[in-house]
Amino acid sequence: MLLAHNNTKIQIACQQYICNEFELNSFKTVIKFVFRSQNNTEKECCKYCGNNEVEVHDNYTTELIDMPIWVGIRQFISVTFHKYKCLSCGKVFNEDICFKDPDARITTRAADWAQSLLKHGLCISSVSEITGINWKALNLIHKRVMDSALESRARYLKAIGYKPQYLAVDEFAIHKGQKYATCVMDLETGEVLWVGKGRATADFRKFFEEYDMDYLSEVKAFAMDMNASYNKLVEEYMPDVEIVYDRYHMQAQFGKEVLGVVRLEEARRHKDRAEDIKELYDYETEPELKRRQKQNYKEERKKYSMLKSSRWSILINGDKLPEQKRSALDKILEEHNDLAVCYAMKEELCRLFDIRDPEEARIAWTAWFEAAKESGISALVRFANLKEKRLEGLISHALHPISTGKLEGLNNKIKVAKRIGYGYRDDEYFFTLVRYMTIPSNYVLMPTR
Repeated sequence: MLLAHNNTKIQIACQQYICNEFELNSFKTVIKFVFRSQNNTEKECCKYCGNNEVEVHDNYTTELIDMPIWVGIRQFISVTFHKYKCLSCGKVFNEDICFKDPDARITTRAADWAQSLLKHGLCISSVSEITGINWKALNLIHKRVMDSALESRARYLKAIGYKPQYLAVDEFAIHKGQKYATCVMDLETGEVLWVGKGRATADFRKFFEEYDMDYLSEVKAFAMDMNASYNKLVEEYMPDVEIVYDRYHMQAQFGKEVLGVVRLEEARRHKDRAEDIKELYDYETEPELKRRQKQNYKEERKKYSMLKSSRWSILINGDKLPEQKRSALDKILEEHNDLAVCYAMKEELCRLFDIRDPEEARIAWTAWFEAAKESGISALVRFANLKEKRLEGLISHALHPISTGKLEGLNNKIKVAKRIGYGYRDDEYFFTLVRYMTIPSNYVLMPTR
């Protein structure tokens, strides 16, 4: 009826504001409801001194974006309000607009609408296009919602007396060009406790300086990769906490620095032999020798190709390998002794992380490092000499079988959030978003004061 007849009469009241007229543009794409204050000075008190003797100093009009009622019609609210002057202290102040959001020129209803869109995964730029609300205003609104949720969660955990026992730390990329942030997670709840820019020692030190260490008084173990800055600072600030080196980082580094290096060295050797044979083949004139050289060339190229394509078969656990690929891998290992030794050491490395007795783990890890150093394989020896320095953290895994796996999984959610938002200019907002994303989905927010 409203769109069909522009002479429709309305009357809407919200506290001291009354609306009895609206404006609809000629294209019927924008509607504006006009609210005017009916307040008198007897009901007002000075916001500064509390005196109730005030007078109307002036009248102002502002326009607020509102959540639309009709599809395809943008909705605004024009509000005429008073500016008061205190007769006691002489200060001037504005009349409160009860339905205005405190951070932007929008209604509280529009703010709730924007919040619901943001909560369902839409990025700020998309919500801005849908609602017509300024990007900066949406940023403030979303930040306010996230801060409120994080504060509510902190109050809840404090009320039930919860304190974390197992933590993990790792870094993730925030921008192109090797720019990282450091993240600390409570492994029991999966919540991120702290995010800070950078991954150097000075950057991670901020966690211990800024965070409430009393809340971390019951931490038993801290999972991490073998980043020296993580190790050093945890020992400095939390000397009674066990450091546990992550098995997946250890296995990944072994795969890259040992298996990968040895496999490519063996492959390169076959490639060089093939090139040498080809060079002789080009100058050979005797038919029988030429045929043999051609066959040898093909065999060396085949072995080279098999090694190049065997990366996945070598890295995966042996019991998970399909039978066909297992047969091909066995043939490769039979012909390449160094690679077979490294593969056996990899399988034993995986078994060591399944040990749950610390003394047994100490004996087994010590034996593994000794065997690696005695192998004579340069890549394996180098790896053993480097990682043996972290022996105590590897043994701790037997008593506290934790890892940074949850934190690594969060990295995928962070990447999705960055893609949805096409990156973030405000690091503080982005770090708050990372923490907000990890609040348990079944948690009901406690009301604010």
